[in-house]
Amino acid sequence: MLYIKRVGIVGAGAMGSQIAEIMALNGYEVFLKDVSKEFVDRGINNVRKDLEGLVRFHETKAEREISRIEEQDGVTLSEEQKKRIHGKLKPTYDGKRASDALSRIHGSESFDPFKEVDLVVEAIVEEVEEKKKLFKELDQIIPKKVVLASNTSTLSITEIASAARGRSDKIIGTHFFNPPVTLPVIEVIPGLETSEDTTADIIDFLSALRNHRYPMMPVRVKEVPGFLVNRILGAMLNEAFALYEEGVASMRDIDQAMKTGAGLPMGPFELSDLIGLDVLYHENGGRVSHATPDSDCQENVLFWKIRAKVGQRFLQLLLTASLKFQRA
Repeated sequence: MLYIKRVGIVGAGAMGSQIAEIMALNGYEVFLKDVSKEFVDRGINNVRKDLEGLVRFHETKAEREISRIEEQDGVTLSEEQKKRIHGKLKPTYDGKRASDALSRIHGSESFDPFKEVDLVVEAIVEEVEEKKKLFKELDQIIPKKVVLASNTSTLSITEIASAARGRSDKIIGTHFFNPPVTLPVIEVIPGLETSEDTTADIIDFLSALRNHRYPMMPVRVKEVPGFLVNRILGAMLNEAFALYEEGVASMRDIDQAMKTGAGLPMGPFELSDLIGLDVLYHENGGRVSHATPDSDCQENVLFWKIRAKVGQRFLQLLLTASLKFQRA
């Protein structure tokens, strides 16, 4: 039985900070670690902004519903009716709940607080050697009972675990999806040496969590390249890249068609932005997509993936630099 009170998160970026936020909202003390105070402070500030937005959303739920009813039905609700709506749509999250959650997140530039944690979730760069280096270091610092979980979206858990041979039975993949505060699914990936007890305990723990909207939904997945969701999404993205290169439609039109015709919340190129070109690059063995081995995209991917990670979007880069995907 896994008893968890304190959680360590390594990596205060987009994923690490939101995983920390989920843990804190569910009552756990969180130690958020990164390589510099600047990165740690940025991560905690992102959590603060996220929680403020969550509180505003809940505070205005009733008024939005009143406006929706009056505009849609062309009626004016009485004060009594409005009062009932306010009573029914009381805020689930208020300022106190948000400040309590934020107070549970403690920033750190060292692993000293990790000597007291019960679970560690790694959310650093998607590079297997970097993860192995981290897990080897953690193995020497944290108690042997502690489970080490990787948020990798595609890398081998067994290979990552090979760096910490003394606890390979307690190393597991827990792939949260971006953004985890609104998407509930978590792929749980045991490595070849991960014990059944570790797998069952982590699934039970994750099942009890809740993000901004839903109970978290862990799904056990066999260790295969791309795991489950990204393997399916990858096939769609490959086709989108191929269709663009063949001149079938523009990127914007492909995105628009998939949103309005297939009911997707975002198009494949918008999704590529969100996933990150660096992740796609590694998932596809040094290509943005398997469908484009000879394209100009491969020659410029290092430029794109770095620029995309510092705030410039994929479509903007292509438009401003006049770069095109086309077969040689």
